[in-house]
Amino acid sequence: MAMTAAQINAFKTASGNIDISVLYLVSVGLLLCVLFLWAAWAAVDVWHGWANTKVRDAALARFVIRSVALLIACIWMFAS
Repeated sequence: MAMTAAQINAFKTASGNIDISVLYLVSVGLLLCVLFLWAAWAAVDVWHGWANTKVRDAALARFVIRSVALLIACIWMFAS
């Protein structure tokens, strides 16, 4: 549902004259940055556990599948 002119004007006044599309891009960029940083940190952590034989092969595969699914879903839902 699109915003009315009064709603857009109220948003710009309250946010210090920031355009809605700029705020949306910054929010989505921040979300994706945090998700990719989390995925990288978790991948390194799981890799070290797998290399030291503390993590099983099945757990490594589940982690990879879940992380890729999470990243693809978030990109599809928020950045498309």
